[in-house]
Amino acid sequence: MSKRKRYFIIVSHCLLNPATRVHLLGKNFIFSQKIIDYFLDKHISIIQLPCPEFTAMGYLRNPQGREQYDNIFFKKHCRKELQSYVDMVCELRNNNNTPLCYIGIQGSPTCSIYWGKHKVNKYNTESMMPDLNGDQVEGTYGVMTAVLDDMLKENKINIPYLEVPVKENIDSEKSIKFFNDLYELLGVPEKSRNT
Repeated sequence: MSKRKRYFIIVSHCLLNPATRVHLLGKNFIFSQKIIDYFLDKHISIIQLPCPEFTAMGYLRNPQGREQYDNIFFKKHCRKELQSYVDMVCELRNNNNTPLCYIGIQGSPTCSIYWGKHKVNKYNTESMMPDLNGDQVEGTYGVMTAVLDDMLKENKINIPYLEVPVKENIDSEKSIKFFNDLYELLGVPEKSRNT
């Protein structure tokens, strides 16, 4: 077997399949194309995780906040959905493939990296805000991201997490920061970046 180093990334399901997003997150394909083209051009493989919201509640689900998903039943569902993917990550790692990062989705109660403050609805539970301009809190992961983090750490895998600002324009400050963080992670010199 070749000893050449190979690399891969792990992405939230809807980065490659925006059709599964709840309607507040939109169906923006611009980020998907730019990110995927970039990695494939560099011969970096991509593992697409399942969408636990979609597999639990289907297409016609209502937007919910992190609070509604933060329960033992949904976390068990996430763990069950993720198990074979984490096994795949481990098998790749054990065979000279290096995981580079996990890429989550802005505003997702399950897949975000920075879940911020969100409005309280008439039932006194948390709801997603249409503009998603809540204060971002570092380390407050979406529910599935938190489960994934636990599962990776159980297997001694520590990787950086980045969040795609899917509600932003591709040339917004948040978008430019995302791509700069991505290029920095991959060691791309500043003069070679095309953000």
